[in-house]
Amino acid sequence: MRGWHCPNINNDGYPDIAVVALDTETFPVYLSDKKGGFLEITARSGMSLLSNSMSGYSPNIADFDNDGWKDIFVSRGDVQSLNLAPGRAIEQWNTVFRNQPDGKWTALTEEAGFNTQGKGRHRGSAFGDLNHDGKLDLVVTALSGPAEIWLNDSPNSNHWLEISLQGTKSNRDGIGTSIRVTAGGETQYNHMTTATGYASSSAGPVHFGLGQAKVVDEVEVRWPSGIVQRLRNIQVDRVLHIVEGE
Repeated sequence: MRGWHCPNINNDGYPDIAVVALDTETFPVYLSDKKGGFLEITARSGMSLLSNSMSGYSPNIADFDNDGWKDIFVSRGDVQSLNLAPGRAIEQWNTVFRNQPDGKWTALTEEAGFNTQGKGRHRGSAFGDLNHDGKLDLVVTALSGPAEIWLNDSPNSNHWLEISLQGTKSNRDGIGTSIRVTAGGETQYNHMTTATGYASSSAGPVHFGLGQAKVVDEVEVRWPSGIVQRLRNIQVDRVLHIVEGE
């Protein structure tokens, strides 16, 4: 097992877990049973077959196509030395697993453009909207190679909202704050954290893909201090700055 990440995957408000491992070990996925435990869905979600030949290092759970369902990006590369494992797939392409509403995953490698710059022994990865176009981009490191910047040019018209937090009674960055967003009849959950993937740290704000929803009905923010704020009828495709208690 290598890296792991645990935001909410299926929009039920409970934290789930995605883990990466080496080839033939698959990338396990666990959903919360809402009772303090977790249910493994690796096989039934299709992840076993998709990831069986892959070696992963750094998973990141985020909505890369802004459809309202969080996807899983995995930086890939084996732990073996190139010189000690001839014939084994040491250098690999990265992959994003698209989360579908029916609970199944689709593995996108070539479709996502990850095979355009060659394979590598990829390690850490982090995400953020680097060019401020509302789509999450990626930065990936590799052994004996330069860091890679992957700009997201997904061809869709889905909307989005990013929430920038400023704590007053809580910590300044709002780390640990949970957020619920309701838009287009759907509800999503996320929380503020910079700890993602393997030995990596991702930038805020907290990102939500909204699909075709043209307005956010309600944003609920629960700060570590216990303060709860609710904002309604929020314009989409923007960064919403929220100061604790205001």
